[in-house]
Amino acid sequence: MARAVKPTKRGYHHGDLPEALAKAAEALVREAGASGFSLRECARRAGVAHSAPGHHFGDAGGLLTEVAARGFDRLTARMRERRGDAEGPEALQRIGMAYVDFALSDPAVLQLMFHSDRVDCDNARFKRAGEAAFGELVSAVASTTGRPSPDEGTLRFAWSAVHGVSTLLINGQRQGAAAARRANPLALAEGTIRRTVHAVRTFRG
Repeated sequence: MARAVKPTKRGYHHGDLPEALAKAAEALVREAGASGFSLRECARRAGVAHSAPGHHFGDAGGLLTEVAARGFDRLTARMRERRGDAEGPEALQRIGMAYVDFALSDPAVLQLMFHSDRVDCDNARFKRAGEAAFGELVSAVASTTGRPSPDEGTLRFAWSAVHGVSTLLINGQRQGAAAARRANPLALAEGTIRRTVHAVRTFRG
C-alpha cells in the first residue's frame, strides 16, 4: 500500500493523487517533451512531495507510460465519436480525419505514444489502450473492404498513410513551412485520406 502523501506548505490536498500526477505529467510533456520530463518537476507542479510519483508509478517511465496510455484512450474516444454510426468507406474516412485531428491537437503526446524510448511498451495498461485504438482501425477497414478479417498488409498501409500524413503536418507546423501557414492542415490531410480509403476499398489481394 502506498504511503499517504503529507499536505504541502501550500495546503494542497489531492482527492486522487494518481490522477493529479498524471495531469501534471501530461502538461509537462506538452511543454518540455518526453526528453525534458522529470518526476521532481511533475511533483512540484502537482504540489506534492518529490517522492510521491514513485509511490504510484514507480519511476519516470511508469508515469510517462500512463500519459501515453491516456493518449491512446483519447484517440480511441475521438475516433469513435467522429465515426458515429458510419459504415463502409465513410467509416474509414472519418476515423482517419479523427486521427489527424488528434495528432495536430496533441503532437507532444502523440510523439510519446509512438516514438519515445521512455515508454514501457510491455506495460499491460499501455498495451490494452493501444489495442483498443488499433481495433477502431481494424473495424473501419473491415467495414470498408467488406472482409471481416482484414489482412495485415492492408491494415499497415491504412495506418501508415494516416500516421504519416499526421507526422508530416506536425513537422510542417513546427518548421513554420509556408504551405502549412497558408493552408488548413485538416484540409491538406483530407485528400490524402480519401485516396487511402479508395486504395483500401479497391485493393484485391
